[in-house]
Amino acid sequence: MSSSSNQKSLLIILSVALIVVSSTFLISIFARGYRLDTSGGFQLKVTGLLSVTSKPKLASVYVNNLLTTATDDTLNLAPGNYQIKITKDGYHSWEKNIQIKPELVNQIEAQLFRSSTELKPLTEHQIINPISSSDATKIVYAVASSSAISKEKGLYLMELTELPLLMSRSSERLLFPSNTTIDWSKFNFEFSPDSKQILATATDNSSIYLLSLDQNQNINNLSDISPRLTQIKKEWQEDKEKIIKNKLVKIPLEIQSFIATSSALLSFNASEDKFVYQAAKNGQIPDLLPSPPPTQSTQFQQRNLIKNSYYVYDLKEDTNFLIGDSFLSQISWIPYSNNLLFIQNNQVQICDYDATNYKTIYSNSTSPELLLSTPDGYRLIISWDTLHSITIKDR
Repeated sequence: MSSSSNQKSLLIILSVALIVVSSTFLISIFARGYRLDTSGGFQLKVTGLLSVTSKPKLASVYVNNLLTTATDDTLNLAPGNYQIKITKDGYHSWEKNIQIKPELVNQIEAQLFRSSTELKPLTEHQIINPISSSDATKIVYAVASSSAISKEKGLYLMELTELPLLMSRSSERLLFPSNTTIDWSKFNFEFSPDSKQILATATDNSSIYLLSLDQNQNINNLSDISPRLTQIKKEWQEDKEKIIKNKLVKIPLEIQSFIATSSALLSFNASEDKFVYQAAKNGQIPDLLPSPPPTQSTQFQQRNLIKNSYYVYDLKEDTNFLIGDSFLSQISWIPYSNNLLFIQNNQVQICDYDATNYKTIYSNSTSPELLLSTPDGYRLIISWDTLHSITIKDR
C-alpha cells in the first residue's frame, strides 16, 4: 500500500515537473518570436518582434500601408524589411523602413509632433540682437523704444523654465536701463561659457562692458573693460576648451580627430549615448565594434565624412548618420528626446537622430534670429523681431 502511494506521489511530481518544464520552454520560444504555423502542417515558424510605442499614445500603426494595430503593442513579423508608418490626427506622421530579424525584438519609440502650430508672443515689443546662453536657459536682448505696454528701454533677460506657468512675460527682467551714455540697442552680446556673465560690445567698438548675472550691478558703476578684453577672451577660451575636453573623454579616439571643436557644436543627447557634431575634415570613420549589437540600427549610415557637414554618432551601436550640410544652422537636441532641431532654408525643422522623419515645424520668408527649445522640450522659442513660442508636442 505504501509502495503504491509512493509511486503515485512520484508520478504526480514528475507530471508537475514536466508541465513546468514544458510551459517554461513554450514561454521561452514564444518570447523569442516562434509561432505555431498550421498552414503546412504543425510546425514552429520563427518570427521577429516589433514593439511599437508612441507619444502621444493610441496612434495608428501601418505595416506596409496596412492598418495593423495601435500603439502601444508588440507585433510578430516574419523576418524581412517593412515600411512602418504611425499616424494620429493633428500630428505629423512618423515613417521608417525597419528590418525585422529572427528572434530579435525591434523597438520603435515614435515621438509625434503637432502638425498645426501657432506662434504665441512672449514679448509685445521689438527686441534687438537676441542671444541665448550655451545651456539654453537664458536669453538676453535689447529694447530700443517704448511699446504699447510702455516697455522701458534697456537690456533684458528672459529665463526659461520647465514649468509652463512660469514661462511667460513675467520671466522677462530688466537688467540695465538705457541712458544718455549707454544705448543697449547699439550693442552685441555674448554669454560666458558658464552662462553667468555677458560681454556687451558696442557695434562701433567704442566701449565694452562685462555684466554679471549673479551680482547686482548699477549701470552708473559700469566701466569699460576694453583694456582687459584680451585677458577675458583668453580665460573664456580656456573655459570652452575645458568643457570640450570633458566631452571628448566620452568619445572614441578614432572619432575625436574628425570633430570640429572650434565650431562650438559638440552636444550630447539627454542619455549621453549619442552626440551631434560638425566634421572638421573629410575622412572615413572606421568600424569600432568587431561584433555590432544584434539590434544595431539598419537605417542608412554615412561613415564617409564631408567637412563642415553635421552628423550624429551613436556610441552604443557604432552608427553614424548624416543630418545635413553646412547650410544647417542653430542645430541642437530637443531635451529629453532623440530629435534634433535646426534651421534650413528659412524653415524650422525637426528630425530623428538617424536622419529620418524630417518635418517642417514652421517657415517664414526670413530665417529666425534665434531658435532653441525650452528646457522641458515641449516648446520652441523663435525670434523674428519679437520673441514667440510654439508648442510642438503634448505633455
